[in-house]
Amino acid sequence: MTKMPQEVIDLFNDTEVAYVVTASLEGQPNAVPVTLKKVIDEETIYVSDQFFKKTYANFMANPKVAISFCNDTTSYQMYGTARYVNEGEEFAELKAWADAKLEAKGKPFRAKGGLFIDVTEVYTCTSGPTAGDRIA
Repeated sequence: MTKMPQEVIDLFNDTEVAYVVTASLEGQPNAVPVTLKKVIDEETIYVSDQFFKKTYANFMANPKVAISFCNDTTSYQMYGTARYVNEGEEFAELKAWADAKLEAKGKPFRAKGGLFIDVTEVYTCTSGPTAGDRIA
């Protein structure tokens, strides 16, 4: 695993939407916007699942994922290996967090699972001479 730099953690936490990308064994990509996401520690992020369908199928066949996120001036991409959780103490705490956020937004659905993503690489995607450089 790789430790995310603090500026990457800060932007991930502050960005409303991140895009999670998976691929089937045949290489068919799938990108989904996610808003219920959080940093667990310097090496791990969590993404809540309310409606994963293709994402779930892809993940079950191929646990490698990419995550992309940005604001008006800065952009990052991370690669990682995911594991799906939908039961146990670990999930119960994150389900409560996600469900509270959904309820506060007046959404009628709840979390049914989630991905823990162990970050393996971090890249800058910000325009300029370092775009595409690995930073962690």
